[in-house]
Amino acid sequence: MSSIHTGLWVCLLMWSIPLQAGSAFQEQLFPLVAEHCLDCHDGETQKGALDLERFEDEHDSLSNRRLWKQVYDLVEAGMMPPPKRRSKMPVADREQFLAALDVFLALPDPELGAVDPGKPVLRRLNRLEYNNSVRDLLGLDLDLFMFSERLPISKDYFRLEKGQLPDRLEMNVREYGQRYPVLLPQSGLPVDNRAAHGFNNRGDVMNVSPLQLEKYVALAGEIVNEPTLPFRSEVFADLIGVDPATLPKPKAMQTSVGIKASEAVGAVAVFAGNDNIMKVAAGSSAMLSEFRETLADAIRKGVGGVFDVPAGFNNQTIPGKGGLIRVNFGGKQFVMNPNEDLWLAAFGTAIESSGGHLIANKNKGEKAYGIELSVRQGDRDEGIIALGVCVLSRRGETGEVTLTATYSNDSEQKLHSSLVAGEGADNTLFTFRAPEGETIKLLTVNGADFSGDYVLLDDIGFVSNGLPRSPVIAAEKTPVHVAVERAMPVKEFAPPRERLSRFLERAFRMPVSETDVDPYWSLFESMRQEGRSEALSMKATLQAVLASPRFLFVEEANVAGAGSVRALNDYELASRLSYFLWSTVPDEPLLALAREGKLRNPATLAQQTRRMLRDPRVRELSESFAVQWLRLDQLYTAKPDPVLFKAFYRDIQGKDTLHASLLVEALLLFETVLIEDRSVLDFIAADYTWLNSRLAELYDLSESVSAMLATEDAVILQDSDGNAIREIPKVGKKDWFRVSLSDPLRGGYLTMGAPLTVTSLPFRTSPVKRGAWFLETILNRPPPEPKVAFVLKEAEEEHAGPATVREMFERHRNDPACYTCHTRLDPPGFALEAFSPIGAWRERDGEAPVDAHGEWQGVSFDGPRGFKQALRENPRPFVRGFVEHLMAYALGRSIEYFDQATLNQIMESQGSEGYRLSGLISEIVQSRAFRFVRNDQNYER
Repeated sequence: MSSIHTGLWVCLLMWSIPLQAGSAFQEQLFPLVAEHCLDCHDGETQKGALDLERFEDEHDSLSNRRLWKQVYDLVEAGMMPPPKRRSKMPVADREQFLAALDVFLALPDPELGAVDPGKPVLRRLNRLEYNNSVRDLLGLDLDLFMFSERLPISKDYFRLEKGQLPDRLEMNVREYGQRYPVLLPQSGLPVDNRAAHGFNNRGDVMNVSPLQLEKYVALAGEIVNEPTLPFRSEVFADLIGVDPATLPKPKAMQTSVGIKASEAVGAVAVFAGNDNIMKVAAGSSAMLSEFRETLADAIRKGVGGVFDVPAGFNNQTIPGKGGLIRVNFGGKQFVMNPNEDLWLAAFGTAIESSGGHLIANKNKGEKAYGIELSVRQGDRDEGIIALGVCVLSRRGETGEVTLTATYSNDSEQKLHSSLVAGEGADNTLFTFRAPEGETIKLLTVNGADFSGDYVLLDDIGFVSNGLPRSPVIAAEKTPVHVAVERAMPVKEFAPPRERLSRFLERAFRMPVSETDVDPYWSLFESMRQEGRSEALSMKATLQAVLASPRFLFVEEANVAGAGSVRALNDYELASRLSYFLWSTVPDEPLLALAREGKLRNPATLAQQTRRMLRDPRVRELSESFAVQWLRLDQLYTAKPDPVLFKAFYRDIQGKDTLHASLLVEALLLFETVLIEDRSVLDFIAADYTWLNSRLAELYDLSESVSAMLATEDAVILQDSDGNAIREIPKVGKKDWFRVSLSDPLRGGYLTMGAPLTVTSLPFRTSPVKRGAWFLETILNRPPPEPKVAFVLKEAEEEHAGPATVREMFERHRNDPACYTCHTRLDPPGFALEAFSPIGAWRERDGEAPVDAHGEWQGVSFDGPRGFKQALRENPRPFVRGFVEHLMAYALGRSIEYFDQATLNQIMESQGSEGYRLSGLISEIVQSRAFRFVRNDQNYER
């Protein structure tokens, strides 16, 4: 900020009333308006229907500050005075003009008697917020989704405990559009419209139609009547007054992409019933007969059982890192959680040790995986102490298979067996026994030396160290759910009205009076009088709550007698904060502080902001804010021509594309800044980036990844002569690496593949789209709609023509009607011409060299490196634009002229702190715009 600007801003902080006659407006601003603007915008000429001559003083102008904000934006952008005008505004005049107008826009409103904090918000929950709100109201798992909405990325890596992402990650990304299990696969809500240059949580674009209201009522009914909900949600079970232990479990347990659990199955009592185990791996803890006796005793005591793949699970996948195999035994569950996808199937080249189905690695050739073992709903510290696993031989396949048990003290035991070829010819039993006082926490399978593409496991027998209890064993090898066979105490519940009242407070995010409860209680009582059970009556009542406007809408109503501007009450503040950072209802700590009237205290508010930024739910800033800000939701609609850009596609069907890799790269940068609390300047010029093997190849950075592997993962082997060989393992498609960059070409969003692909056409680059994306996304200064229609022919044959894309646009920009806008659009667009439509570096555009030079804000540059350097040396325009985006998202409204004071304060306070993301978020939360609202419903300017 210039010294003039800083001085005027300090003066503004001292003003509590509007400036009087003879103010900075008249003395500093209007003479510049007269000198540089009135030639075209006086009362007679009025170019663009704009007359600035009519504003004689500050008083006349205060009621038209929205117009003056437009003037500010045009001058700031260099569009006014017109760039081709012979007499240009001197730099000093321009700085003084903007500084004086900046202060003027931030003045208190004369009618309100205070700085306008913006009108109260009334907005509907969007799809994401609705889902998360229901999820958290009912205490469901963080990743449980009611309908398919999530990005196709597993978030196992999103850990905030250490405030640091590891430099190497394993990412699981499902194919875009692939169906995956959710709670209500046939349900949903209409797609949310997004505001122009804004977000889908902006109240003024979130219309509600009668059809949508019907959808909300129907969806609420489907939620409360979902048969698995009492088993998933203790909160819901208590609300309807039902103990899940007294209910028969439903046949199917649909689950979310995050849990990915198979249906729980009953343990069976027979181990390797086909009697075709040919040998026991050397070093095993027990032979077959001994292990069977141990199992039989454990089953009688309710502390053991056998998992045999049920026929009903044929051809199902258990997803790695989240998918579960759950086996009921003795009133608890034995749980297996693989780190790679497993396949439950039947193989014609093998003979099972029991039944007709087995476990195999899902991905062909990926024969190394781990399975975490645990016991749920068991006794304290209960775990697995004995384990038996059958490994099956196959027709035509030979080689060694290694199974490793990792114990709770981190010690390991490895068992090896070399299998001979033949179906059933060499089925082998591996048995493990944990050391005294320890349990088995991980089983690792390694078939690297086995010739087949799949390692086949069958019966898995287990024994826990739990206390003896009644067994729950299925007599047949199909999914069976048996009620716990032990005496269960009768669960007591609070009175129905009390339960309902507590739920209403959480659902409505504010205290409820007896009058508020009465309509819902009347519904409950009427259902009871019709003869319905308490549970069914409460379900119908909860349906009404989840379809109520007080749940569906975030509202900040006018308060009588509170003045023209009022502070948000603690509950309203809790909702603003929670929906900003988490896209969900306030949690109990926030509500507790609201009840005590403490949340509005600035120190408490700051402490809660820090807490929420360390909670996993803050990932919604990535999946909601970042995706919309960067326009990544448009990425999968980009379809580069498969003939011209073969590197974008890997398979014949065109399904294995770079879309997922580009999406992950972009999100990892945002999440690195978020989790590690870095400066937002990383978004334009980071000295690192995230790569997988495909992006490393696209960006010509494969050597950087190989260098990391050479230092971390190199394996020393020996050749036939005994000489040492340093072998670098092959990088898997799920492996991601944080790579340090010595060349500033990459690093940051400007030169990242996702934005470059989104802003291109199928056959060629588009400097206009890239320039417009830069102005809108990076600077929050979107260009106006073009006045003249202009199209570059995109026919394939034109690519062989002599003119480059830049040359065609240079001819176009010389049109006087187009020049003013293109002075802003073209520099960033041409700087990025050095990248192909899929983000690869290129030296030539057709037959001609790429010309990526230009000038930005008076600074000449040559190519993307120079352009990024110019932005880094003057980061204020980017940071201000980013803060405006983030603030608009936080407030659920567009940024207005009266937000100028807040923006100036944030920029001043955070500049010395390096513009860390947490600092910007904290300043927004502490700002007047976030904590106050206009309280005059008749006021509009």
